[in-house]
Amino acid sequence: MKAFQSVERDRFFRQLQMPWYNLALINAVSPVPEPYALYYCHPVTQQQISEMERSADRVGAVLLYVWSVIREFDTETLLEYGFPEETIRVVKFDGLAPFCMRLDWCWNEKTGVHKVIEANVQTPSFWFECIEGNAKVAEHFGMKPAQIGLKSALSLSMSQQLQRAADWIRKPIEQCNIGLTTLNNAEDLGTMRWLNQFVSPERCAFGIEELRIKDHQYLFHRDRPIDILFMWYPVEWAIHDRDSNGAKLWDALEELILKRKIAIVNFASAFSLQPKSIFALISDLGLDFFPPDLAETVYEFFPKTAQTSDEMGDTYFAKPVLGRQGEGCFSMINGEIGVQSANQDPWYTEQDYVYQELLEFPSIEIEHRSMTALWSTWLFNNGNRFASSGIGLRVSEGKITDDYSYWCPIGISN
Repeated sequence: MKAFQSVERDRFFRQLQMPWYNLALINAVSPVPEPYALYYCHPVTQQQISEMERSADRVGAVLLYVWSVIREFDTETLLEYGFPEETIRVVKFDGLAPFCMRLDWCWNEKTGVHKVIEANVQTPSFWFECIEGNAKVAEHFGMKPAQIGLKSALSLSMSQQLQRAADWIRKPIEQCNIGLTTLNNAEDLGTMRWLNQFVSPERCAFGIEELRIKDHQYLFHRDRPIDILFMWYPVEWAIHDRDSNGAKLWDALEELILKRKIAIVNFASAFSLQPKSIFALISDLGLDFFPPDLAETVYEFFPKTAQTSDEMGDTYFAKPVLGRQGEGCFSMINGEIGVQSANQDPWYTEQDYVYQELLEFPSIEIEHRSMTALWSTWLFNNGNRFASSGIGLRVSEGKITDDYSYWCPIGISN
């Protein structure tokens, strides 16, 4: 089982400076970290990679169009699609288009089904693996990188986004203090520290517990005011957070955003596309709503999604509107529950749900273990559109990809 646990695996990923190659899972019974990165390289073809890139570009055009539509919705409509009331003012106010998003796909070469199942727009996960990790693993195993030039594309997009953020708060970029923050765990903070190289030569990544708000006037980190912040932290969590005295933090943070005291990249603007109900909205709008080229993309790549199970009949896949990592999900097959997520935390199960066309995901075999394959494609904002970038593969022994799934590196066979 060299791919999952071995001395060679440990040595390689430590040399790769990827401290989250094992994950200490919150819900794990055993204190022993679970393997995450596989010491293995799954072969792909250039044709498949090129097709996935083109498909991601097309889906990105639809989502950018929908983003502009959502920002014009009234409060009642946003509430109808599951946006928490506390988020609505900043969602409508933030005019910075999302910086990036990760599309998750049912990409089944065997059946020919290629459907995007959700957009993860506000996430720190899976950047290094797709942008740099795949190529390093491929080289190690004597294969060609599936993609090239990804770091340059990320660097350019990041520079553009920083300039747009500086313009948004009406401050010269040279005078802006920049910070990157997220949950203080190996995966999220490790990813932010890797991302730091594309933002600033100085170390500016830190755990979110070090962030402070002063007198509703400034956002601080260690007495250093922050002008532009990459805060990879869910908006739906932030609205409930309190300080050590029990006071809610959201009002002060909202005020800073609305007064343009700070630009938070991929925060409120990204949350506009984060709820799973956005896919139900696309189905509700219908093909006639979109320009012909976008309508064709919706028809080809978006699965039918609804806000009520009645619209889907007795077979569908259900997920919480503000779900993450596959938590709280279940399938319904001919009126009976099929598979369920391992984690059924009330935070997720008590939310409203959306119901999506049930799809057959591909499987691949790794060391005689059959694994369900979930493909992902990254999109970066290049100023006028979302351009496809890194592609990655997650695999799991269950039917639902969650915290227990693995990163499976990819490469092209020589």
